[in-house]
Amino acid sequence: MSSKIDNSKTPKVTILIPNYNGKKWLKQCLPTIEKATYPNKEVLVINNGSTDDSAKFLKENYPKVRVIEIKKNRGYAGANNLGVKHAKGKYVLFLNNDTKVTPKFLEPLVEKMEKDKAVGAVQPQIRHMVNKKVIDSIGSFFTFTGFLYHYGYFQNHQEKKYNRELSVYSVKGACFLMQRKDYLELGGIDESFVTYVEESDLCHRILLSGKKIIYVPGSVVYHFGGGDMSIMTKSEVVIFRSFRNRYVSYVKNLSTKKLILVLPVHFFLCELLIIMSVLRGKFRQAAASQVGVVGWLPNLSSILKQRKYIQSRIRKITDDSLFASVEHNPSLTYYSHFFFDPYGKFSEKEI
Repeated sequence: MSSKIDNSKTPKVTILIPNYNGKKWLKQCLPTIEKATYPNKEVLVINNGSTDDSAKFLKENYPKVRVIEIKKNRGYAGANNLGVKHAKGKYVLFLNNDTKVTPKFLEPLVEKMEKDKAVGAVQPQIRHMVNKKVIDSIGSFFTFTGFLYHYGYFQNHQEKKYNRELSVYSVKGACFLMQRKDYLELGGIDESFVTYVEESDLCHRILLSGKKIIYVPGSVVYHFGGGDMSIMTKSEVVIFRSFRNRYVSYVKNLSTKKLILVLPVHFFLCELLIIMSVLRGKFRQAAASQVGVVGWLPNLSSILKQRKYIQSRIRKITDDSLFASVEHNPSLTYYSHFFFDPYGKFSEKEI
């Protein structure tokens, strides 16, 4: 995609970076943002309860970067919600601190949003920071199992099929752009999620509002993966949140018909994963998964209240329309990889 934005009329973009003890990541990320050619941008760092010297580093080296200090870590969700409230841009770019951006990464994203008002969010081509030849994310599709299909993961970024625009079900939270106005109207990220599945839950509401989510291959960002999350979250907590948050998101967002179709399949596969973990002697992971599968039930009343609001106030389209272009079921090979390595990363197969 060519970038032909009139520099005199470029909408302001707030680049929002949550940071928790991530000085080493900021030292790599911020210099690349400085080289970004988009003319109308601001950088806002939410220093999310950091106990390292991130604040001192920012003050001494990046005085033009706006910094909001939080005494207690509010997680990815809380930090971003606070940041959006303080953002000055028409658009907010959500960016993890363990990323490096390319000089012209913003122009194609903003151009797509400006030209097509039916687009609610856009994601760049996110490549792996270590193995730069492979894809970290170009967005995810929904499947009948309730597990997302991370299309193109760890595949060669030069393949033609990964270099065309796509409508996707969910962006990856490491880097995506949307209007500040839309974010606030949709209620932002659900802070009960803390981390994991939170971006998919937000994307579901974007889709329910009748807007599209687009992968824009002309924009490129590099992502290490994990970043400061590796020092703030134990693996069992990650597993618990990922299992728990999927159930919460689907109960809130799916139509009754779709919920009846998806939830039993998802529950069966979750229990199968748990049994396989037990057989492999991974008892802590199995326990975390099982707690996640049922851990949302004590909050069912409040979740149903959220569901009522979303279904009555946010939903503008049917699930048949919503999933027409963003639900794709991969081959059985995909699921065989998944079950052989239930908590690991694996290569995704073609749709």
